[in-house]
Amino acid sequence: MSNFRQHIKDNPLEELKIFSGKFISIGLLVKYPERFEEYLRDLEINSYDIKNFEVNIAVPDNESEFQAISKVIEKTPIEVRMVKLPYEYLNAMKSHNIMIKELSDQNTYFYINNSDRCRFSSKNWDIIIKQYIGSVPDDMFFLRGSNFSKNMKFRKSAQDAYYFPEQWGVYTRRYLQATDGFLEFHTGHDGPSEMIQYFVSKNKKDPYQRDILMPQLMHSDSRTISSKETTGGKDRFYERYYINNFFYKSYFSKNGLNICKKSAISIYLNHIIWKKKYDNATIVQDGTSLGIKLSNNKLVNKNCFKLNFLEYLKERFSYFYGVNHGFNFMHRFYFIVKYKKGFEIFKIMIFFFNSHIQRIKNPSVSKISLFPSYFFSFIANFITFIFLTEPITNELEGLFRGEDFKNVLHGENIKKAYESKLYEKSLDKIAEDLENR
Repeated sequence: MSNFRQHIKDNPLEELKIFSGKFISIGLLVKYPERFEEYLRDLEINSYDIKNFEVNIAVPDNESEFQAISKVIEKTPIEVRMVKLPYEYLNAMKSHNIMIKELSDQNTYFYINNSDRCRFSSKNWDIIIKQYIGSVPDDMFFLRGSNFSKNMKFRKSAQDAYYFPEQWGVYTRRYLQATDGFLEFHTGHDGPSEMIQYFVSKNKKDPYQRDILMPQLMHSDSRTISSKETTGGKDRFYERYYINNFFYKSYFSKNGLNICKKSAISIYLNHIIWKKKYDNATIVQDGTSLGIKLSNNKLVNKNCFKLNFLEYLKERFSYFYGVNHGFNFMHRFYFIVKYKKGFEIFKIMIFFFNSHIQRIKNPSVSKISLFPSYFFSFIANFITFIFLTEPITNELEGLFRGEDFKNVLHGENIKKAYESKLYEKSLDKIAEDLENR
């Protein structure tokens, strides 16, 4: 990677264009040949030089799909590396980490966790990314490039960080090495990366914030294919997200939060190793602390990653009352909304309470006229407080509109998920079961 740093002087764009060499690895899970072919074609058309990047894909452990995708690869001039993995969306992070550590070129500077429905918004997107090489002196950072990144986020809690994640972040390889890849007890990479960044921002000893907003949005909201428009449509979208939420509580357990803080501390300790130019130093765990083990076996810079009681209490409070697309609310009241009559009763209640909540948020009359709305808003907040669930919002109301979510909630797949007690299983166990099929 030093060759890039030696070549770039004050980031002159023309030098960046002239210098040739692969510096980006892109990783994605691929199942549908046609969609993958369209994705590759778009990369080719909109990149400055296809030699600047490689594409790494994991395909299902299925021979017919493997052969069909192989034919797509034969037709593209883009360098594509492929591996068979028995993945599903619940163990996708394990597949991604295998690609990061075992399949991709270990000498690339950036890694992008992508999807075949994603599209870059800018021509020459690879040159735009190239300008950010070395932006942070220790090379541990990620670039923001999705619609949530129009302004830098103020993360008040881990829950707040999780809710609006950086869907298509561009990560440096050194950043991912420091965090040991993406957290595998999450169903996605974006939310936990934001949670780690929340703890990075709280560490006042770390001189760098490590998340950089690109001036041009790198991923197009208008050109990227919505997950609701992919195979299965809205039904599959709702089903997938509802089942994902079985694991939501584990993300904000004490252990889950400690792991995120541990990753943030690991980044900081890697910074210390870089800054002090330690040779043959490693990061080791000592109880609930991480430290740097020097070549003489001395342990220095110990940092505790365990949240204290007050920290944990604050994060749990934010978790219970933080917005999560309405799914936290629906999970807690499943014992009622799983019945058609119960769903209809809740629908009436949610519409009624939210109409008053929105009147307060967007007032068009005097405060005296809003008195009934303040009263009903208080009742709504009291109900959610008693049942320890997220507040009533437009996102929650949206789940009750139309028949899409209702049909999914009352469908066989959700019922089977409850009957199999999927909510009691860990993603590690699920991944192990998939691999043993």
